[in-house]
Amino acid sequence: MVNDHAEAAQTIAAEGTATPTQRHDPGRVSVIIPTYNCARYIDDALQSVAVQTYDDLEIVVIDDGSDDETRAVVAQSGVRCTYVMNERHKGPAGARNHGIGLSSGQYIAFLDADDAWLPNKLALQIAALEADPRLLALGSIMIPWDSTPSQIDPTATVRRYSFSEMVIRNRLGTPTVVCRRDALSKVGLFDEAMNIAEDYELWLRLSRIGAVGRLETPLARFRQRPDGASAGNRDRTFDLDMRFARSLANRYPDVPGIRRLVQQGLSAREFERAIELCDVEKRYWQALRATANSIRNWPWTNPLGLGRPLTRLRRVRRIVLDALHAQCGVGV
Repeated sequence: MVNDHAEAAQTIAAEGTATPTQRHDPGRVSVIIPTYNCARYIDDALQSVAVQTYDDLEIVVIDDGSDDETRAVVAQSGVRCTYVMNERHKGPAGARNHGIGLSSGQYIAFLDADDAWLPNKLALQIAALEADPRLLALGSIMIPWDSTPSQIDPTATVRRYSFSEMVIRNRLGTPTVVCRRDALSKVGLFDEAMNIAEDYELWLRLSRIGAVGRLETPLARFRQRPDGASAGNRDRTFDLDMRFARSLANRYPDVPGIRRLVQQGLSAREFERAIELCDVEKRYWQALRATANSIRNWPWTNPLGLGRPLTRLRRVRRIVLDALHAQCGVGV
């Protein structure tokens, strides 16, 4: 499926590291970890895979041209994996595609090098996938790195999302997703021409031919890095995301009501950005403008999972008050 595999793969394992267990049903999971200058973080990611209670797995690390100590850190981690250094920088989509092409598992799981999993993530997700053959991709809840997870619910329900719901808002965080290899064979891999939302675009394709869902319990941690790819440039990232969302009407013209779904999605994104601008970036007037844009893209359809209209109205009121307080120089 991926033709550019000229780079030689190296299997790395510290002395005494156990080899993978013999393959057994329900099947092997291939864990794809793209990395670019993440030497500070990748050991945490690898260790979180190594302690998974699901043991029939392989790890493929695709180094997308790092110039830090990533290779040495991987070699010293004690975690058996296949490590590949790309000859040229391919970006997240190209790195993941390369890893998929080098892997052999029935299931493909994605993990970013600066994130980590909780120990029973794969076991719970594979059990859910095995229980429902119609489910093609399954994510989970993610929590911030320093958060203390609530009690993990081994009986957590799977929330399924239709294509229409996925158009309105992406529900799957890539470092949480496990999907079926045969489903990827049907819809294709990540679009390497895209530099943002390439993961979301793939989940949309999958949601058109089958079910995608999320296990409603926290199974992964994510870092909010000051040196991350979008750090300091959140406005540009948001603009690119909105541009992709607007393009969905032209990408899927055969879907009844697609333009209305896109409008609902634009409203949801604007409102989510308004909350981020207000609560995180403290840019209150920009938050007010984003709220107004959200209203212009009416009607709201449960943009943030807030089931009560009064809750949304209270949130709008808070943004307005914060903007007025900031203008007047009054503490909130």
